[in-house]
Amino acid sequence: MVRDSGTRMIQKISELEKKSHVKLSVTKKILLAETGFVEQILSVLSGVETTVKVLKQTEDRDFISRDVYIITKQDGTILLRAKSYFFLSNLPEKFVDKVRRRRSGIGNIIVDTELETFRKIIKIGYDSNSDTIFKVYQILHMGKVAIEIRESFSSR
Repeated sequence: MVRDSGTRMIQKISELEKKSHVKLSVTKKILLAETGFVEQILSVLSGVETTVKVLKQTEDRDFISRDVYIITKQDGTILLRAKSYFFLSNLPEKFVDKVRRRRSGIGNIIVDTELETFRKIIKIGYDSNSDTIFKVYQILHMGKVAIEIRESFSSR
């Protein structure tokens, strides 16, 4: 019998809750399991518009590293922190140009450039030092890892 990805994610989240002794809300479970556009999901879940605030972005020959907050436009409340690595050789130039401009989130850039992607969750976890839950996932383009992202948010 083949189990669907939802069943596997339910099991992983349950294991995380037991291991970390944290009971996650439905909203947090959705954020851990979601493989779509997180900025849009956060807007829907919070009921307010969100935006991406680029904290730091560096580039070398092979990749761009970017730290961002997703915040509410209304009052600047931090909803999520993300660290992303863009593998330049696996992304089209028009996508990379938009990343370099630091104006948009990854989801909006994907939509704007019509980049065909597949997302794969690598790990979910709990950091007791910061009381945050996190997920690490990859965005693949043409079968290659184009972006790797770690998103973290409060477990409360």
